[in-house]
Amino acid sequence: MIKLFQPPPAFNAANPSPFCIKLEVLLKMSGLPYEIIIEGDPRKGPTGKIPFVEIAGERYGDSNFIQKKLQHDHGTDFDKELSDKEKSISLAFTRLIEEHLYWVLLYSRWMEDANWPIINRLFFGSMPIPLKWFLPNVIRKQVEKQLYGHGVSRLPKTVMYKMAADDLAAIAGFLENKETMFGGEPTALDATLYGILSSIIDADFDTELKRSAMAHQNLVAYTSNMRQRYFPELPKPT
Repeated sequence: MIKLFQPPPAFNAANPSPFCIKLEVLLKMSGLPYEIIIEGDPRKGPTGKIPFVEIAGERYGDSNFIQKKLQHDHGTDFDKELSDKEKSISLAFTRLIEEHLYWVLLYSRWMEDANWPIINRLFFGSMPIPLKWFLPNVIRKQVEKQLYGHGVSRLPKTVMYKMAADDLAAIAGFLENKETMFGGEPTALDATLYGILSSIIDADFDTELKRSAMAHQNLVAYTSNMRQRYFPELPKPT
């Protein structure tokens, strides 16, 4: 039995983390038995991040590494129907989503003053005094440094959000009116894409990033269809 360590659902989505959503969708796609262990402390994972899994007593981190392990050790090929060209496209879109679009999502949640109270309540609201008085701002400063180190927050905010809007437009242009990115059964790219789109569209944050995504009706429909397919137990987004 595979153990998936992640926080509980939040923000009107299957999980507050797009990587947790991605990994759970991959496990659902694989058909392998798994159980969810609610865990909010990333320090318990092998890479210091959530999500992570435990397989045969060993813990593994990083959703892409776990994906490869599932493919190698369990014979689960999420991209078996794809051509070599399509696999290249899949990798390029995965990098766009995880190495750029995700960081703008992170900024919109942690750095926008209107959304910071929501993050603060979820991650730090149950902490004892005096930790809850100072630790949230310490962690927020750490996230700010990560965003600056990545480079995305060095840009003017209007430019950063415009680049993210271009990312979403590129995804929408490739998706067209298909139900999945390549038109057949969902692939690993669909797990990645649904994770980020649910975190933008379903999650109850009002941001410029969300408005850019909502402007593409095919992205909205795609997100709704994937939610119904993999998380039918969740209520419809408001």
